[in-house]
Amino acid sequence: MRYERLKRWFSDNPAGLYTADREKRFFKRHIPNQDIGKVVQFGMDNWLRPSESHIYVYHDVLMKPDFLAFADSSLSLLLMPHTLEISDMPYQTLIEAFRVLEPEGKLVISGFNPYSLWYYSHWFNGERLPEKQYCQPLTNLKKQIKSIGFEIEQGQFMVYVPPVNTERSLKRWHFMEAAGNRWWPSAAAVYGLVLRKRIAGVRPLPEWERTMKNSDEMVLGMALSTTTGEAKRGGLSKISKLD
Repeated sequence: MRYERLKRWFSDNPAGLYTADREKRFFKRHIPNQDIGKVVQFGMDNWLRPSESHIYVYHDVLMKPDFLAFADSSLSLLLMPHTLEISDMPYQTLIEAFRVLEPEGKLVISGFNPYSLWYYSHWFNGERLPEKQYCQPLTNLKKQIKSIGFEIEQGQFMVYVPPVNTERSLKRWHFMEAAGNRWWPSAAAVYGLVLRKRIAGVRPLPEWERTMKNSDEMVLGMALSTTTGEAKRGGLSKISKLD
């Protein structure tokens, strides 16, 4: 599975640990300290654990990113680190994310830039990083985002060091972080985007927001459940809490 290989790279490889550290900071900045409603993170459950009440796909429940088993407009915040690269249908994944988010809800994503300095390495081989065909060029991704109805609220480029494998080499090339951010931002290895679901003429009222936050019911649909360690497809079910 592409996700498991990518997760191992982030935890076992010096460059992976270096990249994960910067991405964690990016995601953490966009998670409000106060209770904002229903929050779901898709993968990388070892990166962030802001609240035990948040749902982590792959850890708490299994489902495919292009077929989310959440009700329409049921989530306030959806975190998807590198989810588009592990999805067989990334555009459909964005459509599903738009569907399950409430009006003004946020989607925070990150992805590898296939046109970075890392492009010339052999890392995009499916063993370390996803193959280039699964990486979304930012120009194409922006067009898809706009066509669905998301609005880009913020963006950030991250990781300008070359594709090196040792901590010593990473330290030697660390000066490129400041230089790259100033002189060639689009050559960064990773980008992060904060997207807002915009619906013309629709803004959530305070009373509606309180109702959503106090409601435990949020999942309805075909989901993958785990039984004796194996993923099996369950029927229509409503999941109130995952303990």
